[in-house]
Amino acid sequence: MEALQKLLKGHKTLVFLDFEGTQFSHEIIAIGAVKVKIHENGKINKFIRPKKFKCYVKCLGQIGKIVNNLTHIDENILREHGIDFATALNKLKTFIKEPLESCSYIVFGSNDAKMIQESIAYSKPSNAEIGYTIIKNCVDYLQFISQFIKDSNGSNYSLVNYLNVFGVKPHGESHDPLNDAYDLMKLYNAFETKKEVLLQEYLKVLQKQKVFPTPVKKAIQDLANGKDVSSEKFIEDCKKFLK
Repeated sequence: MEALQKLLKGHKTLVFLDFEGTQFSHEIIAIGAVKVKIHENGKINKFIRPKKFKCYVKCLGQIGKIVNNLTHIDENILREHGIDFATALNKLKTFIKEPLESCSYIVFGSNDAKMIQESIAYSKPSNAEIGYTIIKNCVDYLQFISQFIKDSNGSNYSLVNYLNVFGVKPHGESHDPLNDAYDLMKLYNAFETKKEVLLQEYLKVLQKQKVFPTPVKKAIQDLANGKDVSSEKFIEDCKKFLK
């Protein structure tokens, strides 16, 4: 899809990213990443196996009870397995193995980029440029896909519920950053390969679109329901609307 290709800036390496963060300071406490290669048409190259990355990151603020309940990450885990944020950035860069600016970083929602910024603000790592380069090349996939698929109330789905729309099984338990990164990759792949599902969902969105003028909305509803709309009929409806 041309709109997506524009967002990807011609990059052929995608890194699906997910972060878990503290409840109040929004510092990153866990990173999950899945790296893939895509073809010119945007589809994932099935002949190159995805690469995966996960690490825990020490934070300065408290994790928070809600985050602990969702992620099962606590101070003991970070004390035993966590690394400082600067080291985490270096490890992520090593995992990517390519110039950071040559990749697109696919995230679900705007919070992930904000967490990078907050972690930089709190930790002040000397290699903050790694984080800023990732932010600069982030693609908010939720913002993109929500143009084409929404629930019956016109709201965005969760990541798991978007997968349900396409009949795709989640990779594992949610709020594990690596599982969520895999699920985001699966959603990207489903969007690119299950075009009939996408079409049906997009027709639903068009029919419920409220910003169209009445004649245009009526024509879209008729077309989406399999009725032919001639130019004469459309012009006649416009005349009636303008009376």
